Amino acid sequence: MASLRASWQKRSTTAYLLLRMLQAAVLIVYLLGSLVFTGGQIAASRSPMWGEILDYPLFSFPGWLSLAVSLCGLLLAVPVAVLGRVRDSGRVGGAFAATGAATASSVMFAWMLPSAGAEEAAMRWTAAGIDGAVTVVLMIIALILAVIDDRRRKREGRPVWSPGQED
Repeated sequence: MASLRASWQKRSTTAYLLLRMLQAAVLIVYLLGSLVFTGGQIAASRSPMWGEILDYPLFSFPGWLSLAVSLCGLLLAVPVAVLGRVRDSGRVGGAFAATGAATASSVMFAWMLPSAGAEEAAMRWTAAGIDGAVTVVLMIIALILAVIDDRRRKREGRPVWSPGQED
């Protein structure tokens, strides 16, 4: 039963990390593409800084897609959070970091992309809020697991990482 839980936890974490890193990668593609093709214009409130090849925005997607991706992330975060054990503290910490990048992506797209109306903008900002809430929850879980893991390592006489010990 324990190996089944561990297998499920690894698979769900991998799927979760792929989804969240894809969100961050889309933002990087958008920013670099905007830099090259739209004269550096990343938002409707700004103007091109130099000659543009393509009109702003470089690409857009509907608000429902942002919301759907964030809800999938929320669902995939549940097994990461629930099945995480002390020995998984690094994995949960990595999920927290990837979620932070995904949250930044959601917030940036909510701010940058033009919306067809208030409903679409609300969906994008709701997606950013969901991603932010998942980030906070995973941060708390990762912190708790890391503290417990450090205490366990200290009790067992194993090395404990602390800032300044990178050498």
